[in-house]
Amino acid sequence: MKVTTLAAAILTLGLAIAIPQSHASHADGTNTSDLVHKADLIFEGKVVEVDYRTSDVLQAGDVAMPHTYVTYEISRSFKGRSSQDKLITLRFRGGPDDAGNTLIIPGVPLFQVGDQDIVFVRGNGVEISPVVGGNFGRFRISKDAVHSDAWQEIWLRSNGQLDQGNFNEEKKSVTLRIGIKEFTFETETKAEWTPPADATKLTPVQFRKFLSDSVNQHYTPQALSSLKPAQSVQMHEQFAVGKAKPVAAPAVAPVLKKLDLEAPPHVEMTIHKD
Repeated sequence: MKVTTLAAAILTLGLAIAIPQSHASHADGTNTSDLVHKADLIFEGKVVEVDYRTSDVLQAGDVAMPHTYVTYEISRSFKGRSSQDKLITLRFRGGPDDAGNTLIIPGVPLFQVGDQDIVFVRGNGVEISPVVGGNFGRFRISKDAVHSDAWQEIWLRSNGQLDQGNFNEEKKSVTLRIGIKEFTFETETKAEWTPPADATKLTPVQFRKFLSDSVNQHYTPQALSSLKPAQSVQMHEQFAVGKAKPVAAPAVAPVLKKLDLEAPPHVEMTIHKD
């Protein structure tokens, strides 16, 4: 199966993508308090529409970059509110382009109509992904379980932090539709994860309470009511993506001292610049 590149992986129809297993609270060092503080909006909702379009070429240097528009119907807000009340449309980099390719960026979540999630939103319409922490700020909600974006169990530690546990066995191979194409994502499980003795696997009811308590610990009702609404992005709004510019390599300071391996121990040889 042919794989081409456009600023990230562009994958063609039918490609099975192997996702390595990982177990960590948050691989990027983001903890629960960080997620709450960084989010402009934290809500629970259902994906009701997924649309795609490329960015506009408004001037020289702009590139037509595929983007995905995900519209949620909000059932509950934990922090903040949407400028569109009970709806919000989030824009993500990636999706089908005009040439029949599909741009999939590692760390940017993928969505299907009907997904039920709790989402931490920041920088909608500005960031490559408006989900806090790439995909760490998206939690999948089902009838009796909570999972990460990658379908790992969510556990609560006694210190108030969240851990990602074992993968959902039923979701180790998932087929998603992106535009008119379908992609199969496969997870390689190398070892079972053993939960710490102080950890509790969260149900949706427990997770909602934990999240509500976390927000209330950091914000008063007055502070919450004064937050600016998170902007919902409109598909018809023009926006452009500039071509990536090469970045010069960082300057390297000259070496002034070097250890001479032939010299006696603890003796340094000095190299002077001409």
